[in-house]
Amino acid sequence: MIENGLAVRYNEPESEVVSRSGDSCIVALCDQWLLDYGESSWLEKVKEHVTGPNFETYNPKTKLEFTLVLDWLKEWGCSRTQGLGTALPWDKQFVIESLSDSTIYMAYYTVAGHLQGGVLDGSSVGPSGIKADQMTIAAWDYVFLGKEFNADACPGVSEDQLKPLRHEFTFWYPMDMRVSGKDLIRNHLTFALYNHQAIWQDPKFMIKSYFCNGYLMLNNEKMSKSTGNFMTMD
Repeated sequence: MIENGLAVRYNEPESEVVSRSGDSCIVALCDQWLLDYGESSWLEKVKEHVTGPNFETYNPKTKLEFTLVLDWLKEWGCSRTQGLGTALPWDKQFVIESLSDSTIYMAYYTVAGHLQGGVLDGSSVGPSGIKADQMTIAAWDYVFLGKEFNADACPGVSEDQLKPLRHEFTFWYPMDMRVSGKDLIRNHLTFALYNHQAIWQDPKFMIKSYFCNGYLMLNNEKMSKSTGNFMTMD
């Protein structure tokens, strides 16, 4: 019927999905960028870590869930056209979808004190004396990847200013434990494993363990912002 022009494909959520702004969500067919998490060499490296002795889940069911997700996770839409987010570097009309955007922020925790000094809104410069726009890609490559300092690509910043950040990162990484919800095993937590592998390409920087919590129930339903039944302690 589709081939004959008598029908169109139609998709809708299994149940109502509510955005964080309280609006009901609908499905739309849009242009999309995908991350190929099913790529064989990438998958094998992540699977080797998850099934190996250097990754702990504290519960065999959680470990099994990760291995099952690795077997079926393939392409994932990593971009969207609205909302807050980081612009996709090669296509500025899109921002990076939130579950894909926030997979290595744990690394930033290690240097946030130097760059922000506890001031979250960026209204003042942190103890390092480095401004946000001075942290170029080359500066981050020095801090996170251990690349040689490139003065030309780090205007206004000296190697002596960046050395404490590099020391802090290598002291605190790899991340010993990440605590999160079990519903994020199927996306965010697995993405984090993939992207740690892709960026550092070194087993010693891979996440060492996940502790995954169960759900809080409200009126016999999982309490979640996406279902609109989220209630705070207050």
